Amino acid sequence: MASSRNRRPRASRRREGAAASSFSLSSSEPPSARHLRVQSTLFQEVSLLFRSELSDPRLEGVSPASFELTPDGRLIRIGYTLTPAAASAAREVQEALARASGYLRSQLAQHLDLKRVPQLRFIYIGVAEHPTEALSAEPPDDAVPEDEDEVPGSFDEDGDDEGGAR
Repeated sequence: MASSRNRRPRASRRREGAAASSFSLSSSEPPSARHLRVQSTLFQEVSLLFRSELSDPRLEGVSPASFELTPDGRLIRIGYTLTPAAASAAREVQEALARASGYLRSQLAQHLDLKRVPQLRFIYIGVAEHPTEALSAEPPDDAVPEDEDEVPGSFDEDGDDEGGAR
């Protein structure tokens, strides 16, 4: 019985252990390789699901732009942009994404081998430039050299600078 008097109560041990473990991962520590790998895999899967699986017409102009997995792996913050045509219905898009999050999580659970599938939180970033404008823009005339052999700063087989000053 004398040895039980020197023991500390269990609740205080749990509180001390929880306090020590909650401060062990500071915000200044870089994410682990596994965390980055899981984040990358989740981003690829979510992007694929956006392109192929979602059939809601309200999600036509939505494209995921940023992606962040919390350090504990329980939440994914997905930043999305809208095309100018879909920007007027931003509230409807947010509601459609909230409704689709359960379906997206179920698809992630089927495609990935994770113990827990994180919750999805969608964050509106803004309006993206129209993708056809970027594709139709022609490069300036001075961007492409006329003679490919004389590219400034390139070297010949001897290691001599061909296009630069001699």
